[in-house]
Amino acid sequence: MKVGSAADLNIRTIRSGRSLSVYVAAGIPLTMQDCSEKLIQLRTLRAVRAVALLAAGSLIGVAGYAQDSVVGPMPEAEEELEMIVLPGNAAMPDDELPDEELDASILDRPQETDAARLRRLFTLFTDAIAERQFEEADTLAKQIVEQAIRSYGLDSPESAKALTNLAIAQHGIRDYESAILNYEAAIGVFERTEDMLSYSLINPLRGLGAAQLASGRPDLARDSFNRAVHISHVNEGPHNLEQVEALESLAETYLSVGELNDAIEVQKRIYYLQARNVDNRSLEIIPALRTRASWQNRMRLYDQERFTWRRVISVIEQHKGKDSLDLIEPLTNLGRTFMFVGVSTAPYQPTASVSSGEVYLKRAVRVAEANPDADWRLLPKTMLELGDYYMRSARPNRGQRVYEEVWRILSEGDDPERLAYRAELLEQPVPLQELRVPKMYGGDPTVPVRGEPAGFETGVVELEYRISMRGRPMNIKLLKADPEGLDSMYQAVARDLRRIQYRPRFADGEVVMSDAATLRHEFYYRPADLDPAQTTADNAAAGNP
Repeated sequence: MKVGSAADLNIRTIRSGRSLSVYVAAGIPLTMQDCSEKLIQLRTLRAVRAVALLAAGSLIGVAGYAQDSVVGPMPEAEEELEMIVLPGNAAMPDDELPDEELDASILDRPQETDAARLRRLFTLFTDAIAERQFEEADTLAKQIVEQAIRSYGLDSPESAKALTNLAIAQHGIRDYESAILNYEAAIGVFERTEDMLSYSLINPLRGLGAAQLASGRPDLARDSFNRAVHISHVNEGPHNLEQVEALESLAETYLSVGELNDAIEVQKRIYYLQARNVDNRSLEIIPALRTRASWQNRMRLYDQERFTWRRVISVIEQHKGKDSLDLIEPLTNLGRTFMFVGVSTAPYQPTASVSSGEVYLKRAVRVAEANPDADWRLLPKTMLELGDYYMRSARPNRGQRVYEEVWRILSEGDDPERLAYRAELLEQPVPLQELRVPKMYGGDPTVPVRGEPAGFETGVVELEYRISMRGRPMNIKLLKADPEGLDSMYQAVARDLRRIQYRPRFADGEVVMSDAATLRHEFYYRPADLDPAQTTADNAAAGNP
């Protein structure tokens, strides 16, 4: 029996925790005995079905990632399946069933049509994805792939969709290698059955880019996202909003490799698309402004971010008044920007002192106090933003007074819900900043690292510390350094921990010292970094003895 070619058939199988790939050489005929010896069956498919597919001349592709869920909502694949007219099920001779795989319970079940089985499996699959049960979703998706290929053949849009939906689960379990293989397989099917500029290619290209980015190949991810954007332009025009998600992924790719200027340009393009047909003084402009402000913050363009939040505040005041609860978020975000000194993009930038943000945070508190529609959680949450601002601007006495007032508000009436909220916010130390040490030994802490880069090993440093009554880490001790010899990394983690400001812990309305806590930081290093000469050079560059 001739099964297929290596280009058409890629069976990725899992058994006993091991992953193997089986490729059938082009044009080489295989007998049923050959198949049973060479094919390691999928853990999600019974041996009965695996052999049945080969006997029927079907092709299985089981390695991959997903069509819509990586960078967008799940496709309405169930509706598509309902419109499919499926052929009848082929009977399987009893004498070809392996004895060890027989399950007598299946003999009592009524015959299920292919269409009904696909609908049932897809419903279970989408439920598993929604609940983030990716292992279960992986099992179900492989069964869907089997059924789709059996019913339509490998070169069909239905099989391509099944392959891409399988990859949703595989990306969820971080099997990025399989994700990339299945996306490429789905893309190949769409290219053969439709054309090189088919709209159907956009989702698998976006998913392929996401898997490539997660596996540490941003160079390949950039090409995939750019192609998805190009196909979107061809099919929907250069100003369509469908391309925004692909552009956002492209901006993340540029950011991951430190190409900040390119990331900024992509975000400008996104804002232009979202604001192009919207009145810039209407409420409809606010989502685009919020997105722009978020990216300006990430790019440390704080002067531009302040301008954007002021525009949001102005629009809300114009349409909803100066006491609207919708003002609290932009006022709070505007106040936070004064904590930072960013990259100036103008020849002259007005001086922005740290105390300038206090005005906006206090106004947010007044809005929360005065508006009768405010939820009981809103006022203490807004007040905590002001208290955190004081702590981070080296005014802990003011911050503690605000925290004490929040404690009093949440203790009124001994309401269990309020007390639980108080415990969450004040009865444990809360970090007000993120640790900003590099994920890569000797790397830039501002550049994110996705996936485990090739040729690198994983190291770890663990520190023990306590939080003082002023919210500062103290009594820092090194618990673990693996491997030994990368002292500059361990010292960098301890140094950055000392800089972090915490919201101190309260007990009975009073600030107290926290219990001992542990910080664990994992990073990547090259084996060559352990060379003593290299380590000495790194320490000298970092100014360490």
